[in-house]
Amino acid sequence: MIKQRIGQLTHLWNIARELSPKVVEQELLTPFRIALVGHPERIEAVWRVLTSGASPTTLQTASEYVKRFDGPPNEEFDFVLGCDALEVPQDAIEAVVNHFQQHEFPLVALARVLPGTREVVVNRLVEDVATTNAGIAMLSALPSLFPLLGLLAPPAAVADMVILTKNQMLMVLRIAAAFGKKPDWRQRMPEMGTVLGAAFGWRAVARQLVGLVPGGVGMVIKGMIAYAGTLTVGRAAAWFYATGKAPSQAERERLYQQAWEEARSKSKDWNLPSKE
Repeated sequence: MIKQRIGQLTHLWNIARELSPKVVEQELLTPFRIALVGHPERIEAVWRVLTSGASPTTLQTASEYVKRFDGPPNEEFDFVLGCDALEVPQDAIEAVVNHFQQHEFPLVALARVLPGTREVVVNRLVEDVATTNAGIAMLSALPSLFPLLGLLAPPAAVADMVILTKNQMLMVLRIAAAFGKKPDWRQRMPEMGTVLGAAFGWRAVARQLVGLVPGGVGMVIKGMIAYAGTLTVGRAAAWFYATGKAPSQAERERLYQQAWEEARSKSKDWNLPSKE
């Protein structure tokens, strides 16, 4: 077990050396400006929701990014949120995250400054990477569905486990950043081993399942496993950074079972090629 864990950490470190945390650092520090407009009491309620759990230092930073107005602002902002129109102050979280996601803004910057958005931001991040990994995994199964593609796009060149793992590692680094941790590989590497170790087991499961079924069905299963596996990694990481403890074996199994059910439901929307 110890040798296996050391081997996993070594493999993860080799992959990490090829990835630059500067990308996440730049995303994390991307500036934004939000105007809260409305009745002072409603603005204050929304402010408390958006900054829930913030430290005094974070609150000071948030006050520089988010301004409050009882009338139309006389400055330019990235997003103007009418607080009086919200049914409940908690609706502000979805409104803010939805707006910035639609404009392809790095959401980790929101989570850093406005910790009240953290849960929604992390969920969106994890789902996006899971969807990407599912697509990559299914693409790698194409040569088995269309043998001639094997000559043009070998599975190793299309989607190797290394690519999926790289995506997962960047995802975990962004989750750490969203929770206020420094996106530094050396500091995060032991945590990476904790939350990514099971990914190597999922690879073996994926190979066995895909080998048991023909054509497009194998593609679906491979995509489902990549999707569920990535969801589990992301949620295990979020659990770790929220609680300071790695999820137990029972909790990891629960997370994976839940992710598998979501993957099963999600797969119904995937359009797959046919031999006919």
